[in-house]
Amino acid sequence: MKIHLVGGFLGSGKSTAILKAARLLVEQQTRVGIITNDQGKHLVDTAFFRAQDFPALEVTGGCFCCHFNDLSEQIEKITTQYNPDVIFAESVGSCADIVATVVKPLQELRGDLGEAASYSVFVDVRLLERFLLDQEMPFSEDVAYIFAKQIEEAGILIINKIDLLDAQRVQQVAEMAAVRYPQAAILLQNSLDEQDVALWLSLIGEKRDLLRLKSLSIDYDRYASGEQKMAWIDKHYRLDVLNSENRDTLADIVIAIAQAVDHEQRIAGHLKFHIQTDGSNIKVSVPTMQEIDDVFITQVRAQVANLKSGATEMWINALLVGTVERLESLIAGIVKEKTDQTDLTVTEMESFTRTPGYPKPTHRIE
Repeated sequence: MKIHLVGGFLGSGKSTAILKAARLLVEQQTRVGIITNDQGKHLVDTAFFRAQDFPALEVTGGCFCCHFNDLSEQIEKITTQYNPDVIFAESVGSCADIVATVVKPLQELRGDLGEAASYSVFVDVRLLERFLLDQEMPFSEDVAYIFAKQIEEAGILIINKIDLLDAQRVQQVAEMAAVRYPQAAILLQNSLDEQDVALWLSLIGEKRDLLRLKSLSIDYDRYASGEQKMAWIDKHYRLDVLNSENRDTLADIVIAIAQAVDHEQRIAGHLKFHIQTDGSNIKVSVPTMQEIDDVFITQVRAQVANLKSGATEMWINALLVGTVERLESLIAGIVKEKTDQTDLTVTEMESFTRTPGYPKPTHRIE
């Protein structure tokens, strides 16, 4: 069994690529398991992968590196239950130092779990362009430090979302990246494109000596400072019966939360919604640099319109630059405002918040 580790900054398109890759592998009669990871307790990505009929387990409450034993247990569990040929393990987007704290420990200490076969780092081409040109980033210097360190340790660097820049600029970014990161195999990718993802699968399927990857030289105080500038918000809501009269309110809630976060700070992190009714579900992702424009609004309304009527549940995950208090107040205020204006009843079932603590890896191998 092969374990493919996937990292990269919040909103870089990791989950989209894994879903497309998993579907391609299933078409080839390959059994796939997925392990997700984030700072919260109830992960939108896990629910979404399961809704697409993929076996998915999760490591919650922090990164793989600080919860290595939990990761090992989940690999054992998914192997026992589903016997996959391939596991994709997607690290939380605010985590770095994966080679020393996850890849090497898997290889040198837990080789019995399977072959840690690849480590891919995803990056949004627009953010990478800004970074390589020394332009202002949409987050603080300490958060940008995490972003930089993630790319620095990449064995495979996926420059993703290339459909969002013109071809000439994409090529310029690729050339600059090749000079800056000679250790990495670089792929240009649109993770919604089947051919692009097939090339990624081909590359990670090759035999690669990951032990040649160097452990990072990283300042953990600065790393911790970057993570602690972020806030995690988990919300689980239950809605009364969704119908043609009130589904616009549900779309209004999603759009208004995205607009409010964007207005305050731009989207610096990720904001995700998973909405499920009996027999239907949708995921709405609002990643770093997402434009909350007419196209986005139209897409959200179309997704909500396709939900079947009936009892509805909504999960919100937000890992964003800011304070827990402000972001929680913002989300709760919008839900109340929108539902007070209609007959749609929304009940908060569960809420969880945290600010990431100081990273303390279970293992670190130079």
